[in-house]
Amino acid sequence: MTPLSRIFADTRLAAVPLAILAVANLVMLGLVLGPLAGRVQTLEQRATTAALDAQAAQRDLDQARALAVGKTRATDDLQTFYTQVLPVGQSEARRLTFLRLAQVARGAGLDYDRRSFAQESERDARLIRMDMAMVVRGRYDQLRRFFHDVEAGEDFVVIRGVTVGQKSETPGELEATLQISTFYKAPDGR
Repeated sequence: MTPLSRIFADTRLAAVPLAILAVANLVMLGLVLGPLAGRVQTLEQRATTAALDAQAAQRDLDQARALAVGKTRATDDLQTFYTQVLPVGQSEARRLTFLRLAQVARGAGLDYDRRSFAQESERDARLIRMDMAMVVRGRYDQLRRFFHDVEAGEDFVVIRGVTVGQKSETPGELEATLQISTFYKAPDGR
């Protein structure tokens, strides 16, 4: 008898149950732990996907908050524009276009006349546009100063058009026709 077979014969009572347990252990590993490893891998993939989705959701939330802040800021800026920059009503808009522009023209040393006024509002509009045509006469440097003062002033005035021509009676004197607009909030402008 070989030593290995003798060892097996002596320990058969203990070796057979251990061998059966080892085979059962291998079967259990294959049947239970194999599918569990697959489930763990699936769960890890789902966790990774969920983490990426959470990051994307956080970015979207940050963008939505930034948009809300921007919208609030734009609303506040628009309200400031309506209340502090635009003329309050028709009377202030007339004062701005007639009186203020006449003062600026006088300050620039220009002669002015033939001012005409028109008002336009579209249906359901928040703003009413007040148009004015004004003719001023003077030297080139005086016209430049007038245009600069109008554009640099705090009043909300839009120069929509300018026509400049040489006045024939006085040499060096130019005549400019301006189309000027300002806006004011409609009385029912929300």
